[in-house]
Amino acid sequence: MEQTKKLFSEKPSSYWRNSTDMPTYPALEKDLDTDVLVIGAGIAGITTAYELTKRGRSVVLIEGRELISGTTGYTTSKLTAQHDIIYHGLIERYGEETAKQYFHANLQAINYVKDTAAEHGIDCEFEEQEAYIYTQLDEGVETIEKEVEAYRKLQIDGYMADTMPLDIPIKAAAVMRQQAQFHPVKYLIGLLKEIELRGGSIYEQTLAVSFDTDSRPVVHTENGHTITANHVVSATHFPVQVENQYFSSNMNPKNSYGIAIKSKKPYPEGMYISLESPKRSIRSLKKGDDHYVLVGGESHVTGDGSSVLDRYERIYQFAEEQFGVEELYEHWSSHDLLTTDQLPFVGKVSDEAPGIYTATGFGKWGLSNGVAAATLLADLIEGKDNEFADLYKIGREMEEAEAVSMGEDDVKRISNETVVKPDDLPNGKGAILEKNGQTMAYYRDEKGELHEMSASCTHNGCPVSWNNADHTWDCSCHGSRFTAVGEVVEGPALRALDRD
Repeated sequence: MEQTKKLFSEKPSSYWRNSTDMPTYPALEKDLDTDVLVIGAGIAGITTAYELTKRGRSVVLIEGRELISGTTGYTTSKLTAQHDIIYHGLIERYGEETAKQYFHANLQAINYVKDTAAEHGIDCEFEEQEAYIYTQLDEGVETIEKEVEAYRKLQIDGYMADTMPLDIPIKAAAVMRQQAQFHPVKYLIGLLKEIELRGGSIYEQTLAVSFDTDSRPVVHTENGHTITANHVVSATHFPVQVENQYFSSNMNPKNSYGIAIKSKKPYPEGMYISLESPKRSIRSLKKGDDHYVLVGGESHVTGDGSSVLDRYERIYQFAEEQFGVEELYEHWSSHDLLTTDQLPFVGKVSDEAPGIYTATGFGKWGLSNGVAAATLLADLIEGKDNEFADLYKIGREMEEAEAVSMGEDDVKRISNETVVKPDDLPNGKGAILEKNGQTMAYYRDEKGELHEMSASCTHNGCPVSWNNADHTWDCSCHGSRFTAVGEVVEGPALRALDRD
């Protein structure tokens, strides 16, 4: 395992981004005035910009880093309405009509991607697949049975099975027909081209840091420019520019991990996810005539301090046992926000901020939910009715979901480094240590220089933990992430970790 540990110690990289020629766009260098400003270039933001330019709106799309460099670019890329075990719980908490709406919102999103790719000739490797949730435990069978019964009540095209095409012994599986997998980056690059053809403007390396909402919304960027708009959509994972305690109180950040392998064994049809924890999520990859497989899982609370290298190795070991690994191609991490009731937040932020909209809390199913959010936002901006507006409404009364996974997730903060003083810290490592009664974050770079920072996230002051595979400092409260030397990777934090 030492060889794999060394491989996983290298910087993670996305299969989806690396298997595509990524376009580049300029940073904003002037003030702008537009009808609609969309902040965030993942699937929700790009699809919103595309849909609004298609409807004839003047749109500016900005991204604080590189396009498609957030969660959308680091995903399993399943485009499905089978969001783990969800429909039985939705019926229990909100009733059949709400559960049916959620299914149809995501089913329509699948068809939207399929139709849009066909309309514009986008080769995004779209393939219809059956989706499986499987259990290997006797105690998991009842959960599967209840979910399949929910499929029946909601008229979802699915069934219960006791075997799968994938050679894994199971007790039961819930199967949903006519789901899909695709290459999200290739698809979204196609949409970016369509946005430009319709007169939209696109900027990357343009970080939005604050709003003025006295009359028309004005967005201030990190490089000192402003964008004035009639409508602003914040599609930035956590709505970083929006002051609203509702989001902080009702969303929890989680990390998970994926590897792309060249398999020694052929891969059958189908997409798979385990009921038990640690999760295993499996799908094929389209790469020439060889057999490539994506294996993901190991979901845990962001910033819990557990060893990410160990998590990658456990996924690799599963892949080796199941498929035989001929080559480890890529490895990457994904960072998601889960709402307490399993339904995303999409819509107008509040009555006090007219013209400001957001989409967040997609859980681990942001590809379908992001598309559904985009079409809803476009309708809201145009003043049109949308059947899913109440489903995703911000400010709704929350009915908290019960956990249904079998097995154990890591939820306890632990330290993954055993050093007790900064002098003991090896090159390329980070650790949380005490100094004069204060908790500090220390990182020694590859040249041996020691970097000392506060271990408090600059968003709300929560503690950060060292991520030993991504080489980041991760916050467990709201999911902010910082580089090894403290610069912001992902919000809601907008400011680097404090230094003395």
